[in-house]
Amino acid sequence: MYVYYWHEPVQEVPVKSRLVAHVRRVEVTDQLATGGDYDYADAYEVRLPEPDLVTPETWVRAGMDDSPAVVEWIADRLGLGDETSTSIDEIDGGRVVESNADVVHIEWSLPLMRVVVVGRKIGPSDRRLTSFLYYKRPVLARLVWAVVGIGHRRMARRLITTKIASPIEG
Repeated sequence: MYVYYWHEPVQEVPVKSRLVAHVRRVEVTDQLATGGDYDYADAYEVRLPEPDLVTPETWVRAGMDDSPAVVEWIADRLGLGDETSTSIDEIDGGRVVESNADVVHIEWSLPLMRVVVVGRKIGPSDRRLTSFLYYKRPVLARLVWAVVGIGHRRMARRLITTKIASPIEG
């Protein structure tokens, strides 16, 4: 009797893809939330498999640069992206309010809303990404956010898991 075994080639899943599955939505506790005057907020956390050697500004910039074309197109329509900006004090048209080894705080002022994103290192291997929306035109902003928010929640999971080379690797 002969037994034949069929072996499928094993494909390694990239680290980033595995990390996205470990991103969890958490309660919004950022210091900016203490005012509570925002119209929408969400926060995501992830634990990396090794210590995080990069600043939050670095991984937020890398994550935004890694956005799919459709996300870039939608962001441009909303006024988020500004490809002509080369300033170190801006990220995709947003103003960098604060940036240090543990936090990056970025703000965009759009026709419908003000958007605030905070990337934070909360432990040696832990990252948190918090987003706040402040509606300028509440009815229209809510309608737009009902659609755009779906993509935002997916992109937040991708952005927080952006894997880039450590300073030692070059």
